[in-house]
This record gives sequence, C-alpha cells and structure tokens, in this order.
Amino acid sequence: MKKTIPVFFACNDRYVPYLDVAIISIVSHASDENDYRITVMKTDITEEHQALLKKHAKRNVSIEFFDVNEMLEPVKDTLPDMFHYSIAAFFRFFIETSFPQYDKAIYLDSDVVLLNDIAKLYDTDVEDCLLAAAYEQNTDRSPMFTNYVEEIIGIPYYTYFNSGVMVMNLKEFRRFGVQKRFLEMLTTYNFDTLAPDQEYLNVICHGRVKRLPTGWNKHSFPEAPEGELNLCHYALAHKPWHYADTINGEYFWKYAKHSEFYPSLEQGLRNYSEQDMLRDRMEFEEIVKGIEQIKNSERTFRKLWFKCEVSHA
Repeated sequence: MKKTIPVFFACNDRYVPYLDVAIISIVSHASDENDYRITVMKTDITEEHQALLKKHAKRNVSIEFFDVNEMLEPVKDTLPDMFHYSIAAFFRFFIETSFPQYDKAIYLDSDVVLLNDIAKLYDTDVEDCLLAAAYEQNTDRSPMFTNYVEEIIGIPYYTYFNSGVMVMNLKEFRRFGVQKRFLEMLTTYNFDTLAPDQEYLNVICHGRVKRLPTGWNKHSFPEAPEGELNLCHYALAHKPWHYADTINGEYFWKYAKHSEFYPSLEQGLRNYSEQDMLRDRMEFEEIVKGIEQIKNSERTFRKLWFKCEVSHA
C-alpha cells in the first residue's frame, strides 16, 4: 500500500506564479512509491490560476484547493498588521482542524523549490514534538534580530525556528490545542509582532520543536547547509525572480522554465528596476523601525506572556 504524503501551501492569487514553480519542483521528484496530496489553502485564487496549477497533477500527485474565508471570518477583525506579509501566513493554523484525516503533514511557504523527494522530509521522526523545523537563519546573522527574539519575544534566539518549512505533528497539535491557543492569544492579547504567524508558533510550540537541518530549509545566505541541500527557501526580499545574484537562485530558474508563467517571470526579472530595489531597501528600513516601535510596546510576548526571565542555559 502506498504511503500518503500530505503537503500544504498557503497562497494568494498574486503569489501563484511562484507557487507554480514550487509545485513543479515537488512533482519532478515525486516517487511512484507514494501518493502525494498537495492542498493549497486560499481565499482569492482565480479559477484560471487554479486550473493552471492543477495541470501538474498526475496519477499519484493530486492538487486541491481549500477556501479558508469562512474560518477567517470570526477573527478577521483581530488579525494584526502584517508589515510585508500576507494574511495567507495564518492559514497554516487551520490545517489541524480542517483535515482530521491526517496525523502528520508538511507545510511549505510558496517561495521554495525542492531538490529532493518531499517524502524524505515527511519521514522525519517528530517523536512527541509538535513539529520539526529549521532554525531561523537570519536571527544569528544579525544582532538586531537576535535581540528582538530574546528581549521582545522572550525565548532564546537559538531555539527560534522558521515556520516556512514544517513537519507538523497534527495528532499532537490537536491534543495540545495549537489552533485554539493561537486564536485565544490573538483575540485576548493581539501581540505586537514582526512576523505574527511565525512568532505565535514559536511561543506556543516552544520546547516542543525538533530541529531540522538547514539543508531542508536553506535560505539565500552564503553559509553552507547542514547536510544535503534538499530545499531552497527564498525568504525575505532578495527573490530570484527580482535579483539575478540570489544565492541558489539557479534552482528556481531550473524549474521555472517548465512553468507557463516563465515568460512573465523572466520579464519581471529583466524589468526589476533600481526604484524597485530602493523600495525593497525602504521596506527593510520599515521593519527596523517596526522593531523599535515594538520595543516600546506593552503588548509583547515577553511582557504579557512570559512572566519570568528566560534562562539561556
């Protein structure tokens, strides 16, 4: 009997071209020994774009869509400001209750490409942890972000994980009530945060996270991955479809050549102007300003949620 590999994305219509490349990369490495069930959680993806994505389905790879509008309705007025993030970032919190048939699943951001069979990631033994994830590689490269994690979120920086690639122990999510805890924290406190989805998950799951090697979530930094390079994650602003010098960007274009969006992606790279790059730098400056504002806020995880000093031992 074939093993089922559930893979979830969260995406809006604007990000479909990059999701298309991610799906192509998954399908290209899919083994005939498994059944891959790709689910895209969405609110606004057009029928035309859904049809284009579904063209990549094959005998043992299904591609379906799940509308989260109804689930967001009760909390949409309390969702925090997202800086440069999309509301789609919150969709991962609803996998736990919306898909009771799965005890375990993969969650991926849409700005990734796979260089290996995603089933190998699914085979990670999460033990009794809530999830498995790689540490946030930007945190220990920047004292500003290191300080943000420790002094504002309130956890040791080396435990802070990136939530863009996760092996989710959904059985344990349900037992622990991750979605319920998230919604209660959101509606009761609505903490000031930079990356709300990632920070809520880090706080809720703190101490119950298995660390993945960065080879399964390699950001575009020059450091070598831990273990084999299996997955490239084009996090932050330096995207390969905007910057020709993006580290590991060649892997994105390898799969993009098989996408119907390839002409527009290539044109987007050619036309990305100095003004666009300036806007990216200004957005980063806005993030820095956001950190300074949050430092002065009384609605931080450290001040409201954690009542005692975090031990760094």
